[in-house]
Amino acid sequence: MTEASLQARPYVWHEAAWQHCLGLQRTQRLPHALLVSGAAGIGKAVFASALAQYVLCQTPRADEACGQCKSCLLLRAGSHPDLMRLEPETDAKTEKTSKVIKVDQVRELVDFGNKSAQLGGYRVVIVSPAHVLNVQAANALLKSLEEPGRDTLFMLLTDSPLSLLPTIRSRCQQLALPLPDETTALAWLGPLAGSPQAAALLLRLGRGAPLAALALHDGGWFGERDALARELLAVAEGRGTALAAAGRWQRLAPESFLPALCSLLEDVVYIGLGQGMAVKSQDLLPIIQRISTRVGTAAVLRFLQLVAETRRLLSANIQPQALNDSLWLAWAAACGPAP
Repeated sequence: MTEASLQARPYVWHEAAWQHCLGLQRTQRLPHALLVSGAAGIGKAVFASALAQYVLCQTPRADEACGQCKSCLLLRAGSHPDLMRLEPETDAKTEKTSKVIKVDQVRELVDFGNKSAQLGGYRVVIVSPAHVLNVQAANALLKSLEEPGRDTLFMLLTDSPLSLLPTIRSRCQQLALPLPDETTALAWLGPLAGSPQAAALLLRLGRGAPLAALALHDGGWFGERDALARELLAVAEGRGTALAAAGRWQRLAPESFLPALCSLLEDVVYIGLGQGMAVKSQDLLPIIQRISTRVGTAAVLRFLQLVAETRRLLSANIQPQALNDSLWLAWAAACGPAP
């Protein structure tokens, strides 16, 4: 469990779901498996972490773990014997993280499930993100869900519940975590973003998910939006070349570049459809309007489909530089001849 997710309580916008789960636990009606779903960046991992702490805690308080018992101290040290976490593995040599959870990892779970809880209470398994289980891993997990053993809690976290096997979904109790209302989100995000204006912009870009918004603030592409929008416009207006742009934008990793590109061009589509109020990057509205005037909405939509395909190819280990070059050439083609 990461230090970032190790909180005794979930975020305030999930208080109702938290109290629901605590009520189930107190009345011994907590299911053996929860499918915790919701938008990316709303705090699903923190929710699961807090519930794991509460369930494993030896002396829980009214609505949170005590933080002081042996179980809580082991959790904080990252060495609790009755907690198992399944997530894509990172290769120690290459430092590359797998795109899937593999069947060998789930087989380790079977061994974990066959043992008694070492602290005499629950055993907890957190699978995150559950929708990246490969087919063999999903089928192996299904067997564990069918025969979970006494006092075992599975929590499957996902942004995409429909990507899971129907047989897995049917063996879990659904727990859909909502986005916070805007007032709650801004109250939390404002002090971290530096100003109410920055918080409002970040929240729009994060599609209403506070943690996604904060990640943008701390990440690589938020500060690059203006430069990227101007580069897109320069190529569209024939004041810059695709290859020169491709060379400049190799500096931004694909994981940052592609979301930034999508965000800006989605706003171009909104303008083209006459939905200016839906534009997320209101601070870049004049540039976005000029791009929309120069490039047709249908062409932008086709280009966005190419961006989605590029994201898929990245997971297949295609060279990022080649993909970057091809994207900028495709953008120039979408813009048509220079005026």
